[in-house]
Amino acid sequence: MIRSARVGLLALLFVVVMAMASAAEEPKYKVEDLSAVGKPEGFKKGLSSRYAIWFEDDTWHVRTTSNEKGPHAFAGMIEIIGGKMTSMTIVGIEGAAAKKKEADTGTWNTQKTVFKFTLKTGAGHTDGFDLKVTEKTAALKFSLTPGGDEAPAKVFIGAKGAHPKAATFYLPGHPGK
Repeated sequence: MIRSARVGLLALLFVVVMAMASAAEEPKYKVEDLSAVGKPEGFKKGLSSRYAIWFEDDTWHVRTTSNEKGPHAFAGMIEIIGGKMTSMTIVGIEGAAAKKKEADTGTWNTQKTVFKFTLKTGAGHTDGFDLKVTEKTAALKFSLTPGGDEAPAKVFIGAKGAHPKAATFYLPGHPGK
């Protein structure tokens, strides 16, 4: 009887360990079911306040534009999951030389896995950046608030200009591969 109890206990322990191992392998996020490939059709400077996000030529492109008078603040954070940033090119950014109310800001953590930014985009302008990540990158987590709002309808992703389900969403690290 003691032997069968030991065998039963070992079997139970095996099941628990296997369940924990498979749970550890599952990502703790769900990637949006939409294509990020290609620039959103019709995107240009001076449209209503919005983000445009797309993946092309192994590069992530993030842009903001606005048609509102005065600078419109686009705050955000991008977290790189399973990889890190390898290069970044800024586009239309006003730095410290700009008036305080128009200055754009952005900072990386030391591991180059989290980027926090605020882009202050005036009417008829476009601000943003192009970002490359390591091949091992599993996903990018975007947390975006155009004008301080959680407004997924103001986020246009990929050639179809699809909207994420929420202001915080995940996209694959290298779409289309």
